[in-house]
Amino acid sequence: MPLRLMFILSLLSSCFMAASSASAGGGKLQEATFKNGAKLIVEEDHSAPVAMVQVWLKVGGRDEVPGKTGLAHVFEHMMFKGSKKLAAGEYSKRIAAMGGRDNAFTTTDYTAFFETVPAARVSEVIGMEAERFAHLALRDKDFQKEIRVIMEERRMRTEDDPNSHMFEELSAVSLRLHPYRNPVIGWMQDLKKLTIEDVRAFYKLHYVPGNAVVVVVGDVDFKQVEKRVAATFGKMKARPIAPRFNPTEPEPFGPKRIEVRLPAQLPMLAVTIPVPVWKPGHNDIEAASLALATHILSGGRSALMSRELVDKKRLAFSVGAGYDEASMGLDLWYAYGMLGPKQTTAAFEKGLWALLNHMAKTPVSAKRLAAAKRNITADEVFAQDSLYLRAKRIGRLEVAGIGAENRDKWLQAIGRVTPADIQKTVARWLRRDRSTTGILTPEAKS
Repeated sequence: MPLRLMFILSLLSSCFMAASSASAGGGKLQEATFKNGAKLIVEEDHSAPVAMVQVWLKVGGRDEVPGKTGLAHVFEHMMFKGSKKLAAGEYSKRIAAMGGRDNAFTTTDYTAFFETVPAARVSEVIGMEAERFAHLALRDKDFQKEIRVIMEERRMRTEDDPNSHMFEELSAVSLRLHPYRNPVIGWMQDLKKLTIEDVRAFYKLHYVPGNAVVVVVGDVDFKQVEKRVAATFGKMKARPIAPRFNPTEPEPFGPKRIEVRLPAQLPMLAVTIPVPVWKPGHNDIEAASLALATHILSGGRSALMSRELVDKKRLAFSVGAGYDEASMGLDLWYAYGMLGPKQTTAAFEKGLWALLNHMAKTPVSAKRLAAAKRNITADEVFAQDSLYLRAKRIGRLEVAGIGAENRDKWLQAIGRVTPADIQKTVARWLRRDRSTTGILTPEAKS
């Protein structure tokens, strides 16, 4: 038997016995918080002379104000346009010259910048990250170029993609207060009106030490990294931290529907439902049940949606569902079906709700639940091969308010879920009267 398979089977056994799953979560986490609020989290891994450096900011699309959506994403671009000591583009050139790779991403909850570099260069990278964090140039000429790039990115990824466009409209209708209703890239009308003054004000308000979490995973020594971060991020002047916008979304009064008519080749139907996220020690089983139910529905070709709605009933040619337990405040659970020329949205919708209602009334089989647990656990184990994914899990949990120290508790919760737990959770949350349904109806191009 291969060693990795033996490891997975051993891990599954301990997980399902509700024992410690520290081996799935990686090595020991070491932390330091500095007087100005900046935080460092390190996971040492001396298996190879490589390290992942990630700087996480507790600022994303949720922190924007109406009329100025897209600002958090603008900063993902502007952070590469130079600072007091770094010329535009110099940061990435220096990372590449040392044999590393760098990039960034923005979501509603956070912004993150990351680099894979030789372990011996971590100190240098942390210094450059602190430099551009504290002394970003923010020149208007750079902003004017980048905002045009961002608007083109929006056209290509959303406005020219009917499925993405429909999901954007569906999200906006699904929620009344929660900021997940707005696209992270921003509404086009807002992007057209943003100014360099808006950018500078956003930077001054949110790019403060107390919003920064530095995550390092790899062949490093915690004490050395701590000393370097203390001399860079830790020495920045403390500044007030703006409260984050995290409203309580009102409970839906009943089902909602929208129909989006766009130039598209084929129809699609999607359903969204607001559901709770993971709060360790408060709703572990409920969140884990939602994750397992979603995996049972759409985790691979043998999942229920594919087996029942695609293979058996031929109601769609592609289906899926999704849930993110590590979101902040709530998650917008979704399920969708992409339909062929002779398939109807009405038939697919009826089949989808029949499947969900069956899960709410009948416990899933122990065999199917065990398979879902094995798959989720295996995914967590295999993710340990990636420094990027390990650091990303740490950062996400930390900035979402879950806490990186709780990462090992997730698989423990997964292991404790019973068929009755899934039935109860699906019946409570995945209901038609809490849903918003979006239908993409193709129309001919004018």
